[in-house]
Amino acid sequence: MPFADNQGIKINYEVDGEGTPFVLQYGFMEAIEDWYNIGYVDSFKDNYKLIMIDLRGHGLSDKPYNSDMYLMDLLTSDVITVLDDLKIEKAHFMGYSMGGHIGFGLTQFFPDRFKSFILGGISPQPLEDEIFEKGLAFRSILEGGLGSYLNYLESIGTEITEEVREYMRKFDFKALTAFWGPHLFRDKKGYYRPVDVPIMMYVGEEDGWGHYPKAFEFAKSEKNVTLYSFPEVGHELQSNGDMVIPSVLEFLKKID
Repeated sequence: MPFADNQGIKINYEVDGEGTPFVLQYGFMEAIEDWYNIGYVDSFKDNYKLIMIDLRGHGLSDKPYNSDMYLMDLLTSDVITVLDDLKIEKAHFMGYSMGGHIGFGLTQFFPDRFKSFILGGISPQPLEDEIFEKGLAFRSILEGGLGSYLNYLESIGTEITEEVREYMRKFDFKALTAFWGPHLFRDKKGYYRPVDVPIMMYVGEEDGWGHYPKAFEFAKSEKNVTLYSFPEVGHELQSNGDMVIPSVLEFLKKID
């Protein structure tokens, strides 16, 4: 598997399909394989060259234990390092949750490298204190390691099957804890800077991180933003490929 070197940090990525370059950036505690398992790759690869990137701290990418190694300027430069490694000047970008957060960061640091942004499960406005505290509480769960996280999943109704255990064993919880620092929620450098390219936002209307009303507000204020919202679904929206994929294809068809 190819790696791109970003100032000494190795970033793993995979390429599949042919056509217009299209970066797929998954969210926190997800994996490249998820793009395959939920149907995104099969739906896009006939028309797009898919570039799927392992977040630092995840997958086969390096996993530093210092929170300063997960600042937004570094997370976004990982994406650009991969594009440079592939000698790609411009691409579409799709990211969900943490991937979407990085997408908004790309509008700040590298706006000229993208033809469009497809950003889900996220909003660019600062978080309220209640959501900030929720994020800090989640960090304490990560600090407890695998057992703590499995207990958390069980507490929110997830059946802890052997498949779930096997999936979660892949993660380095010390690296995840470093990644999930307070800077993620208060780092204003990561917020949106207006760009001229089309932006698609998609969000579940029951998103527990409060992104639906903010995404709706943001889309109303920006002429280049199209919002797709989905009722009766929360932050797990990305796993519902049958909902998300047709909307993405519709959006891309209008701009390609």
